[in-house]
Amino acid sequence: MVGTVVGLLAIALRELIATALPADTPFFYSISVVVVYAFGILTSYALQHRFTFKLNLKDSRGRRLISFIAVAFIGALATWLMSLVFRYELGFDRTFGHLSGSTAFAAAAVSSSVLTYPLNALLVFRSS
Repeated sequence: MVGTVVGLLAIALRELIATALPADTPFFYSISVVVVYAFGILTSYALQHRFTFKLNLKDSRGRRLISFIAVAFIGALATWLMSLVFRYELGFDRTFGHLSGSTAFAAAAVSSSVLTYPLNALLVFRSS
């Protein structure tokens, strides 16, 4: 549920950022993905901490945040690469038109969660 909420917020934010970019190129598209993912990292950490793994942020050690950022970096890299592949190599531009950027980002974010959720459960939020 947390992933869905953060994902929807991220998609909306990416659309907002896309309207402010000077061009719709792979470079500027990549910028929008990276900026939105940074927002998603912080929001997801707070919500996962509180709701998914039911931990109190006050009781958390800095190790959890550092580990979460490391896993998020892996997820960000996977999301960025997959979103480029989905959009430019698999033809999302032709299929989804002006929604191709957000559609490719959404598909990539969901796909990368298959990697990041187990890493977070194992490395970040496990009971110590």
